[in-house]
Amino acid sequence: MREYRQLGLFLKEKRVQCGYTQVELAEKLGSIHSQFISNWERGMCAPPSHIFSQLIVVLKLKHEKLIDVMLKDSRVAIESKVYKNARDKKKMA
Repeated sequence: MREYRQLGLFLKEKRVQCGYTQVELAEKLGSIHSQFISNWERGMCAPPSHIFSQLIVVLKLKHEKLIDVMLKDSRVAIESKVYKNARDKKKMA
């Protein structure tokens, strides 16, 4: 499961709106390889915490919107685990 799917889609949307390629965004962020950007956008992982402040500036993100997107991903991950546990218990009964 891609735990950061919503975050990835959001970051890609904002990157494209700003007119940056993944390579250009990586260059603007400093010592980040474009493959990391690809991984974020595919929801494979989240950016490291020290990169978020740079992303907010470079992609002109609103803090509140970024937090909302991250909370959606957390909710999906938690619900998935809860429902999986409930299904597993039903199978065992």
